[in-house]
Amino acid sequence: MLEKLLHILFSSRVLLPDILFGVAFLVIVATITFSKKINTERSYILINVLIISALISVGFLFYALFGFYQQYFESGSTLFGELIYLDSKSLFFKILITISAVAVLIHLWVVGYKVVGEFYAIFVALVWGLFIMTMTTNWLMLYVSLEMVSICSYILVVFNKGKTNSEAGIKYLLFGATSSAVMLYGISLLYGMTGTLNFVGQEFAAFLGQNPSWIANIAIFMAIGGLLFKLSAVPFHAWTPDVYEATPTPIVAFLSIAPKVAVLLVLIRLFGSLSIDFRMMTAIVILASITIGNLSALWQTNTKRMLGYSTIAHGGFMLVGLLATNTIGVQSAIFYITTYLFITLAAFLLIDFLALKTESYELESLRGLGQENIFLGLAAVIIMVALVGLPPTVGFTGKLLVFTALWEAYQTSHSNLLLIVLLFGLLNTAISIFYYLKIPFYMIFKEPKIGVRFFHVGLLRKAFLLFFLFLIIYLFLKPSDLMSLIGHL
Repeated sequence: MLEKLLHILFSSRVLLPDILFGVAFLVIVATITFSKKINTERSYILINVLIISALISVGFLFYALFGFYQQYFESGSTLFGELIYLDSKSLFFKILITISAVAVLIHLWVVGYKVVGEFYAIFVALVWGLFIMTMTTNWLMLYVSLEMVSICSYILVVFNKGKTNSEAGIKYLLFGATSSAVMLYGISLLYGMTGTLNFVGQEFAAFLGQNPSWIANIAIFMAIGGLLFKLSAVPFHAWTPDVYEATPTPIVAFLSIAPKVAVLLVLIRLFGSLSIDFRMMTAIVILASITIGNLSALWQTNTKRMLGYSTIAHGGFMLVGLLATNTIGVQSAIFYITTYLFITLAAFLLIDFLALKTESYELESLRGLGQENIFLGLAAVIIMVALVGLPPTVGFTGKLLVFTALWEAYQTSHSNLLLIVLLFGLLNTAISIFYYLKIPFYMIFKEPKIGVRFFHVGLLRKAFLLFFLFLIIYLFLKPSDLMSLIGHL
């Protein structure tokens, strides 16, 4: 009993940032309740400051704890009776989620969105659920954290209470419930096959390998159904464009990257412990995602729907590194998701700035805006070129690394499957040029509807967007800085 109590106390100390984040959630709820009796605008400012301070504090605590408990994180530390697994990868991915959360809150502020106090509490709960997901190696804990993230996401999508929001929210909920049911059934099958809920343990790998390969493949595919749903990967992708179009842009920006960050780490751990060949199923998901995402995006006239379909394709590209099943592949996947975070946040910030002028997200409304504001025109070129994966942006480096890892895996295994995925990936990268570059084309080369008039954005907004543009170019020029950090995880 004493040993168990000491283990719980140790686990609590190591997870202090997460526990403090839970306390911050309770404080925000109390603040919202109290704010009913005080000035509403001041209370929202207070809540914004509170959340950003909490997020930054959590980031510093992660860094401090990484130094203090480094001996535990190097090999990983099992906490709360194998329910939680904390290592340096968990800390790195938590920091990515924290960065995206802070960026989205600043996005809300600089653009001038008006949100009710309850939004902040739900947003904090969503981030907290993602933190927990990055530490899961237990199917039960993974499901609980995934449902926590999903429920908060459903609420945020319908927060505006408009007709389009309700329709998108219902579609989101139905697909989420379906993927959740499929996932639960898959987990039950895997538990019956292996007798354990710990999916990174030797027992799981040993017993899974004793089952027929095709049965094990189906069970694993069903068990990751909820993860593929969050990744916007085929066949759990159909909700994406409608939700992206109807939901306020800052919320979409967060949903488009933060859940994918947590999901990728879970998949890295799961794929690294599998004792069966899961490459065929992974390749099918990759090929379907990048092809359906890119081809569907070609016909879109709404920028948010276009980015929605493009994120389906990027979900497939994130899995390419894992298909390589080698260390370089895992590192390239982490590099891809890290750089995609900055590019995605910049893309949604850009289209929101443009919507300040046009009050629309349609491509036609962008005519000549690059002539009216040269800075936004150049920003559109850089961001869209990065999403395509062309130099001189880090999008090129990310795609180059995942394709290089896949090519090295092909040379080792001589698997035609890997070669097919590589060729299809390159072909789809070329296809994406035709829709991504529509945005700078309309902004720069199309004539404005009512002559050229200067479009003022504001210094603070420019500085915020310029920060992302700097990272997109800098990480292309010096990718070794980020790769060196990833290599030590």
